[in-house]
Amino acid sequence: MGQGLLRRVGWLVPALAGVAVAIVVALLGQTPSRAASVPLSIAIQGNHFVNGAGQTIRLLGVNHPSSEYACVDGFGYNDGHQDAADAAAVASWDANAVRVPLNEDCWLGINGQPNDSEGPPQPLTAAGYQQAVERYVAALNAAGLYAILDLHWTAPGTQTALEQQPMPDMDHSPAFWTSVATAFKSNPAVVFDVFNEPYDPTDPRSGSDGNASDAVNWDCWESGTKPDPIGGGAPPVPCFTQAYDENGNPTSRYQVAGLQSLVDAIRNTGATQPVMTGGLDYANDLTQWADHAPNDPLNQEAASFHNYMGKSCDNVACWNAQIAPVAANVPVVTGEFDEDNYLESQCANKTPSTFDNDYMTWADQHGVGYLAWGWWVLSQTEKDNAGCSAFYLLNDYDGTPAAPNGTALHDHLLSLGGGGGGGTPPPIGTSKPPVKLTEFKASVIAGGSRVAFTLRAAQSATGTLAGQTVTRYAQTAAKTKRHKVSLGSVHFSLKAGKAKTVVLKLSKAPRKLLAARHRLKVQITLTLTGATARRTVIRRTITLKAPRGRAHR
Repeated sequence: MGQGLLRRVGWLVPALAGVAVAIVVALLGQTPSRAASVPLSIAIQGNHFVNGAGQTIRLLGVNHPSSEYACVDGFGYNDGHQDAADAAAVASWDANAVRVPLNEDCWLGINGQPNDSEGPPQPLTAAGYQQAVERYVAALNAAGLYAILDLHWTAPGTQTALEQQPMPDMDHSPAFWTSVATAFKSNPAVVFDVFNEPYDPTDPRSGSDGNASDAVNWDCWESGTKPDPIGGGAPPVPCFTQAYDENGNPTSRYQVAGLQSLVDAIRNTGATQPVMTGGLDYANDLTQWADHAPNDPLNQEAASFHNYMGKSCDNVACWNAQIAPVAANVPVVTGEFDEDNYLESQCANKTPSTFDNDYMTWADQHGVGYLAWGWWVLSQTEKDNAGCSAFYLLNDYDGTPAAPNGTALHDHLLSLGGGGGGGTPPPIGTSKPPVKLTEFKASVIAGGSRVAFTLRAAQSATGTLAGQTVTRYAQTAAKTKRHKVSLGSVHFSLKAGKAKTVVLKLSKAPRKLLAARHRLKVQITLTLTGATARRTVIRRTITLKAPRGRAHR
C-alpha cells in the first residue's frame, strides 16, 4: 500500500532524543496490560518479541505514510505531521508501534531526489530527509512506540522511485540498508522491514506481465538467483524482472536484490535489531516463507504478512493453514491490513464487514501482531476517488478514529490495553464456501470509453465490479493533490458455469488518462454474493490498453 493524496509539509518538527519510557505491551495468549517502566528495546526470543524487561510483546499499531512520496513529489520530507504530537496521538490508542514507509532515492540522495518542484519553504536534501526520519523515530520512541522502518518505494538505475516495484534492486537497495542500518544501529527500539510488498509481476494474482523471463519465484525472492536453465550442475543465474513507472508502464528490466542480500547488508553494519521479511503476492503469500526465509546469523527475523480483503489469504481457513504454522516458529507481524470501506459513498458494496475484528481476534489468539493502514486524514474528494479502497484511520490528526477501519482498530486496542475483554472470543469464519471465479478477461472497447469484462463463476451469484487506477494522478493544477482515480462501477448477475460479458462505462477522468497514456494499470474489485456461498471480494490488477484509433475524450 502506500498511495494517497499529499499534504503540505510543516517544518516545525522538534528534535527529540530517545529516552527510557513506559511501553504498551500485549501479552500472548492472555489479556494484555501495560508493563512497568523499562528501557524501550525489542528483540526476538523463539517465536515472539520481548521488550527490555524480557516480557513478551506483539507489535500493534498503525502505518504513517508520506515519507515515501512527499520528497519525490517535491513539497517536503513528510506530510507535516510526523512529530511529537502525532506520536502522542498514536500512543493514546494503546498502540505500541508505527510503521514508517521510506523512499530509496530520497534517503540516498540519488536520481535528483529529494526535489523542490513544489516550492517547499526550504530546499530539500538527502541529509535533511535522513534527519527528518531520525527526528520522527526519536519522537515515537519518546512516546513509548517502536519504529518499523520500511523500504517502500524503490527504482533501478536512473529511474526515480515514484512507485513500489516487484522486488528491491541490486543498484541501490543494499546501499539503502547499509546506510539506514548504520544510522539506527545504536537504537534498540527500531525494527527493519526489509522490503514492503514483494510480488511476481507474471503471477495473475499480482500483475499482468506476460513475459516469463520477468517471473519472480521464491528462489529469486530469497537469493536473487534461480537455477540455470541449461542444468547439468551449472551455477545459478541472476534474476531479472520488469520495472514500472508511476503510470504502471514498463520501463527497464533490472537485476533483483534477493532479501538475503538486504539482511546481509544490515548485519554487516553491526546492527542487531529484528528484521521483517514479507512473502510474495504483496506479502499476502507465506506458503514457502519457512523454506526460503533469509538466513539471519542472529536469529532475529520475523515474517511480515499483509492482509486485505480480496487477496488469496483473506479468510480464517487460510490464516489457520498458512499463517499459524509460521507463527508457531517465528514472530509474524501483519505489516498492513484493512477491510473494504463500505461506508464511502463511491463504494458500490454497502454490506457491513467484520473483517477487521475477525482478523484481530484471530491474531490475538495466535500471537500475531498487526498494524493498520493508514494514519492520515483524507478529504471527501480523495475518499470518493478511492471508493472501497479508501483506507484511512483518522478524522483529524488529534487522533479521532474514522469508521470503519480506524474505529475498529482504536476500540480493539483499547479493549486489550484496558485489561477487560475476558471470556471466550467471538467465533470467526463461516461454513459457506466463497464464490469461485473461474474466468476473468478484460478488453477496452473501440472508442476507449468502455471496458468489457468476461466473467464466469462456479456458483450463481450477484455482484458489483468497480475499479481504480493503481497510481495516484494529479487531476487539478494543485499538484500536491494526487489520488487514485475511480473507474466507476457496474452491477451484474452470473449463472453457475455460464460466461457473461459485463460492460463498465468509464468515467471522464480515466477516459482522459487512457487516451493520453495509452496504457493504464488498474485494480478491479469484484464483490460476489451467492445463495450457497459467502460474500467474496476478489481483486485483479490488470493493464488497460487503449484501442487503435481515436478514443473518446
